[in-house]
Amino acid sequence: MQQHPYSVLPLTQFSGQLIFTPCPGTKGTLPFEALQTLKAAGASALLTLMPTEELLQNEIDLLPEECQMLGIEWFHLPVDDDQAPGEAFKTAWEQHHSRLKQLLNEGKTIAIHCKGGSGRTGLIAAQLLIESGVPFNDAIRDVQSLRPRAIQHPAHIEYIGQFDTESNSH
Repeated sequence: MQQHPYSVLPLTQFSGQLIFTPCPGTKGTLPFEALQTLKAAGASALLTLMPTEELLQNEIDLLPEECQMLGIEWFHLPVDDDQAPGEAFKTAWEQHHSRLKQLLNEGKTIAIHCKGGSGRTGLIAAQLLIESGVPFNDAIRDVQSLRPRAIQHPAHIEYIGQFDTESNSH
């Protein structure tokens, strides 16, 4: 049986960890099977970065219900592909970022996905790490060690740059 692919980013700063994964249901498995694989890998939360229209196009609009059935906490923080996060993301981030940081501090594993599991996934993983106290350069390096193509798009580079407080102090 085909297994949904994922990569684990162990975090030295937290007892929790991050899982980077493509969209559940897009790599030869059904969405529910993909969620079962992620749950078995330790995921207690799923952070979905695809906007609602993209969820519908990929026929995974039942992710919230399927996560609930498996006891996975679901967070929807929509970001358009190849774009910097906009207002919808910022509103959702304000609502959920404290809980996401709490999960990492409690030793929980958060799975993060966009369509392919690199671009938006790496960008928002880096933001979560930086806002949780990981130095900017360390967060970028850690993310790119797992996903070398993450944080390469000009819109993503510009967006994440706002969190770089280190270079401003030189």
